[in-house]
Amino acid sequence: EYLGQQLSTANSYQYGPVCIDKALRGSGLLESLFDIAREEMAKRYPILVTFVNKNNPRSYEAHKRKLGLTVIQEFKYNNNEYYEFVYDTSKPINTSSEEKVFYTKKPFIQTIDYPIEYLSYNDFFDEELMEHIYADKRRNYYWTDNFSAEFYIAQAKAGFIAVSMEHQDQVILAPEIQKSYAILDFKDLHINRKVKKLLAEKNLELEIGEAFDEVHAHIKSFHSLTWLNETYLTTLKAVHNSEDNSVQIVTALIRDKGKAIAGEFGYIIGKTYTSLAAFSSREKAYNNYGTAQLVLLAQYLEKEGFAFLNLGQPFMPYKIDLGAKVYERDDFLKIWNEAI
Repeated sequence: EYLGQQLSTANSYQYGPVCIDKALRGSGLLESLFDIAREEMAKRYPILVTFVNKNNPRSYEAHKRKLGLTVIQEFKYNNNEYYEFVYDTSKPINTSSEEKVFYTKKPFIQTIDYPIEYLSYNDFFDEELMEHIYADKRRNYYWTDNFSAEFYIAQAKAGFIAVSMEHQDQVILAPEIQKSYAILDFKDLHINRKVKKLLAEKNLELEIGEAFDEVHAHIKSFHSLTWLNETYLTTLKAVHNSEDNSVQIVTALIRDKGKAIAGEFGYIIGKTYTSLAAFSSREKAYNNYGTAQLVLLAQYLEKEGFAFLNLGQPFMPYKIDLGAKVYERDDFLKIWNEAI
């Protein structure tokens, strides 16, 4: 039953299949084809029906997320499992594909050369959709124009790490479900000789707090093209001030005579800590202070009973040198969900 009607050949029609050339995927062609056909068929049928095999996640995502079809049931036929989708043909879809997907080859951490699809707040609570996103190892970046605390908290708890990007002069948020993560189990912490000497000679103290503006200013100075821009900072502050305290935004830094030498933004969820963005003084006198800050942070987290330190992308050598191990997405999500 759909729209208060029992489905029949009189009130519904079978749509599909559809095939889009690989070079045109993400271009909006699918949406345009669908809407042209929908508009014509709406003259005769109020309901569209189609079936998608469960072993075809690409088709599922296209129909569920891009076109907005509704799953009304799942069934088995001839040893195959299917989703049954329906759609109200009186409703045009949002054909402005640039609001839902875009294509970019701008370098950012790595070259992104595939369509980046839109994520809404409600998507994080769609279990079937999230299963497909987690299982799709070809993709890691998604995007939204929703910079609310509510959205940020939802994506962080789902294991994403968000950065900001610019697309067509618009600042967007790009949550990434990484393909792999650098995870530091505190028993694996490695402190090199120079850092050991530094910690022995200097009375360095780790300051965990809310020095948001100070740390942000240092990050901007350290990274001229940082993704942690003013819009992103505003979101972090909104999360900090939110009534939902399941995600805690903090700064961690060390000082010398009151001057911040090395520090970072991070967030705490349950027994996990995730590093976001960091800075370290380039003055020769402060060599190794950045690593010392991470060592002190790891020791603090271990003392406080945290499960691990999530260092994000694993391709930076200093993370492995610190003792972090590389966890592929599935392995990461397992320990993540156990600890948050």
